[in-house]
Amino acid sequence: MFRDYKLTTTKKYLYFLFPFLSSLLCFSCSTESENKPPNVILIQVDDLGFDDLSLHGNSIIETPNIDALGEASVQFDNFYLQSVCAPSRAALLTGRNFLKTGVTSVHSGRDYMNLDETVISQVFQSNGYKTGMWGKWHSGKTDGYLPWDRGFDEAYYSCLYNYFDNTGLLNGKEVNTNGYTTDALTDMAISFIKSNKDLPFFAYISHLAPHNPWRAPQENVDKYLEKGLSEPMSLLYGMIDNLDENIGRVMQTVEEQGLADNTIIVFLSDNGPWTKSYRFGLTEEEWKLRNPSAFRGNKGTNWENGVKSPLFIKFGNQLKSTHIDRLTKIEDLFPSLVAMCHLPLPDSLQLDGIDFSPIFDKKEVPDSELVFASHSPKGNIGTDKADKNMSTPSEPLTPQFKESFIFENQGLAFRKGEWKFIHNQDQSKKELYHVISDPRETKNLIGEKPEIAKPLEEELEKWYDDVLASKSYNMPVFQIGFKGRTSTQIYTCGPSAISQNLKNNNHNIENWSAKDDQATYDIKVHTEGTYNVFLVHEIEGFQDYSFSLSTNNASTSVTSLEDNGGKNFGTLIEGESAYWENFDLKSTFRKTIKRSNLGSLQLKKNDSKIYLKLNEVTGNKNPENAKIIALQLERVKDE
Repeated sequence: MFRDYKLTTTKKYLYFLFPFLSSLLCFSCSTESENKPPNVILIQVDDLGFDDLSLHGNSIIETPNIDALGEASVQFDNFYLQSVCAPSRAALLTGRNFLKTGVTSVHSGRDYMNLDETVISQVFQSNGYKTGMWGKWHSGKTDGYLPWDRGFDEAYYSCLYNYFDNTGLLNGKEVNTNGYTTDALTDMAISFIKSNKDLPFFAYISHLAPHNPWRAPQENVDKYLEKGLSEPMSLLYGMIDNLDENIGRVMQTVEEQGLADNTIIVFLSDNGPWTKSYRFGLTEEEWKLRNPSAFRGNKGTNWENGVKSPLFIKFGNQLKSTHIDRLTKIEDLFPSLVAMCHLPLPDSLQLDGIDFSPIFDKKEVPDSELVFASHSPKGNIGTDKADKNMSTPSEPLTPQFKESFIFENQGLAFRKGEWKFIHNQDQSKKELYHVISDPRETKNLIGEKPEIAKPLEEELEKWYDDVLASKSYNMPVFQIGFKGRTSTQIYTCGPSAISQNLKNNNHNIENWSAKDDQATYDIKVHTEGTYNVFLVHEIEGFQDYSFSLSTNNASTSVTSLEDNGGKNFGTLIEGESAYWENFDLKSTFRKTIKRSNLGSLQLKKNDSKIYLKLNEVTGNKNPENAKIIALQLERVKDE
């Protein structure tokens, strides 16, 4: 039974005194609690830069709670991740470089982790931990890929990025929160911590903030407006201000519940800072104020400011606060946290991360070698839709397309020791920096140090060739009737192949304009049966379109689409702001989106592909106004 999360959040206060609360509280640690395995609270924030903390020299932002957490923690001064969200999250959750997990982009079905990956939550769950997560998942949004299917006992999948009155799924059931989303996610996490305080637990708090659009409670925004900052900067800093308050609430809860001495608390971001919200951004001068360290780049780049993140690890009195300058990567957290909790790792795991926990006992741990990769491979689609070597973040990853992913054209970087080699980041084809003496990456030594650059490039190329030979660059396999579920959703932007005329986008496929236009989807049928099929689309003049859906064994078709699906499109479609007229208002879900019945389809367990085909379209149509969003399958019961 899950708790009622239809909450109204209230004003939060600062709890920057949490390190000292234990001295004011009276509680005893029983023998049972002393023998209990450590709890883990993993706090990840979204688009927070290394310099977005007062602890790191930002004189404008106020982050007393995160600062206090950092000062009570082991601070990793050279911690790195990937330059965008889904790749970093895949690396965190699997302990493997994201390309090996099947993730290659942030949308279009290319943000789904392969189903044969072992997720850190599964390791904890299989060892008796209660596991929970709340917030941004971004590792797949259909059956089998969702967090409650991947080792989390309780999971709230938050729709992105509606910051007030959020909608999401709690273990598959729709939940609507009231108030500011960061507050609501924290409420859920705190409730879980309190309910499971007598058990070992693994809690993953995955905040949306401060990802754009920059929106925050007015009281947090006013603090920075009163400092004379612009509205955009005040909104951004208001988000971080509120985030800081909520992290303070979590810290206070840990202290009040008597869990501080046996709880590992981890804080990190997912990539570097972004420059703007969707309607406005920071001026050049404001960007400098936000980044006092003057690291080069931003989110989406392999320069320092795109891939450098805070990492704080606090473990009661068992870890002394200190700074560690070891090169550490996000993949290292998986084996390190498992080791700190004395849990066994399956022998079958081929992790890229290194267990750094022996360093806490003053033992030598070698530096990690860091590989950064653009989330969007470059290749030749082989049609007139693309120039050679273009970046294609939405193109389906067909075998033919993958064959064009040669090393020479990819955006990659390799950090080994003091040196960083960058490949195809900007106008310069190759860059080499001595990061220790030049942390701002201002002096490209590629021409002066060929004896350093060449071995790094060769190592990077071998690494990339090995990745290409592994199970990388995959499209999702949509699970039909997973665990006996009666409803399945296939996002049409996740095809394994499309005909030449079609254009795949972040949230739909468009350009349905010619007879036999077709999209193919990989499927696995868990539950055989007859399924009623609905097409969710945004097609101007949809009545003039005829579609069919088929497998190798069966097919269904309609001669003319009708608007017969009502207004219930499902939580994840209705909660997706890409389908709203106003990015801030769920109530502006576009009325041009319709749901049409395609008939029924018999599915067998040996069906591995499903084909959506345009049979006919009458009249002259604008192909850009013919978009398909999803296929929804509903199994007929009691056949």
